[in-house]
Amino acid sequence: MEALVCRKVGDPTLPDEISPISVSDSHPIPSLYSPTAVRVRVKATSLNYANYLEILGKYEEKPPHPFIPGSDYSGVVESIGPSVSMFKIGDTVCSVANLGSFAQYIVVDETELFRVPDGCDLVAAAALPVAFGTSHVALIHRAQLTSAQGPVLLVLGAAGGVGISAVQIGKVGGATVIAVARGTEKVQILKSLGVDHVGDWSNENVTESVKNFLKAKKLKGVDVLYDPVGGKLTKETMKLLNWGAHILAIGFASGEFPVIPANIALVKVRAW
Repeated sequence: MEALVCRKVGDPTLPDEISPISVSDSHPIPSLYSPTAVRVRVKATSLNYANYLEILGKYEEKPPHPFIPGSDYSGVVESIGPSVSMFKIGDTVCSVANLGSFAQYIVVDETELFRVPDGCDLVAAAALPVAFGTSHVALIHRAQLTSAQGPVLLVLGAAGGVGISAVQIGKVGGATVIAVARGTEKVQILKSLGVDHVGDWSNENVTESVKNFLKAKKLKGVDVLYDPVGGKLTKETMKLLNWGAHILAIGFASGEFPVIPANIALVKVRAW
């Protein structure tokens, strides 16, 4: 089968002759390792920031080389073990794996798969587990976002994968959603998703923009800060928090860990 194989630590954006990754067209097809194992022919797989960090050798988990990167994916059940009861050959499924989705086939236990409803786009389904799973756990389970609260949700990096998922879950959950992104095109995408206010980090003072919006709507502040960016933006937007706010530290796409002023955390933050 074809597979994208990482053979050493390095930058995957380098030219092919020195890249740590390469496409193998003769990688062994994975076998069914247990009676409840399922082999899926991968239709689509998404590229997440964590996959990039894994190849760079900067992710928390460092698999031995060589390895096949890749996490969430969708596809069609191609083969099943004798004890599989939840799926049959031909079913459309999606899932998330620690490794291995950047290949034509992947084998997992049946309990790790989700059925994709008939008529659902498999390419869209491949982008669902990591981004939407992350945001669902963060917003619904950690921040306990509910429409009854009428919360104000501020999403940084809102035009990225997890950002858009947070915006959509926030809107469904009844929040007033404020989005921060960089550039006109991203701002327009977010407006099309129905956000209540968008701050463009590339050409305006985002903190002042959000402050003005909150004042105009007679809102006390931000109840939930969803942050996949980190760096200086986190520190600046913490000034917007309402008392008892939640900060959801999703990631650090800026490449910088935020320095959090302890005085703001003391008087405003309920939970991380």
